Amino acid sequence: MAEFIVQKVDWYQLRAPDGQALLVMVASLPNGFCTATPCEVAITHGDHSLIGLAPSAEDALAELQKNLEGKTRADIFPPKDH
Repeated sequence: MAEFIVQKVDWYQLRAPDGQALLVMVASLPNGFCTATPCEVAITHGDHSLIGLAPSAEDALAELQKNLEGKTRADIFPPKDH
């Protein structure tokens, strides 16, 4: 059986002039090139009160970890009222 090829994928957010966010997946290819592809992905954002805000990505993730401490997935993404 052939092995899967490992590709690195990074996600970026572009902002349209109207303020709407557009996600872009950037993937490495085995031939050394990269692709940048606009994607529509279903996303549920947690409440902004949980946000990690800091001057670097690492610090923002550390802040987020503190804000999520002791919470379950259901606490972070409560069921929506129907």
